[in-house]
Amino acid sequence: MRQRITVWEPPARLAFHMESTDLGFHRYVDHLGDLFEMAPAGHGTQVTRTTTLTVRGFGRAVLHPALWVGLKSVHRFVFRNWQKMVL
Repeated sequence: MRQRITVWEPPARLAFHMESTDLGFHRYVDHLGDLFEMAPAGHGTQVTRTTTLTVRGFGRAVLHPALWVGLKSVHRFVFRNWQKMVL
């Protein structure tokens, strides 16, 4: 996946959007973007990730939820791995 950084405000915000990908879903997606917001929390940092997704085509009513669930699954996997690395 090729992504372009659109916001870089260390240490609080990072945003980027997908420019291209070789994954099969690319032909259905008009926009896929992520925003990470970091804030102090106790003795660590709270990270909030917000993903925006715009789906095109006649099947978008079915594709949007399926892509959303797939992205949520990938995000959970990534966050679990980050948590393991911290510990």
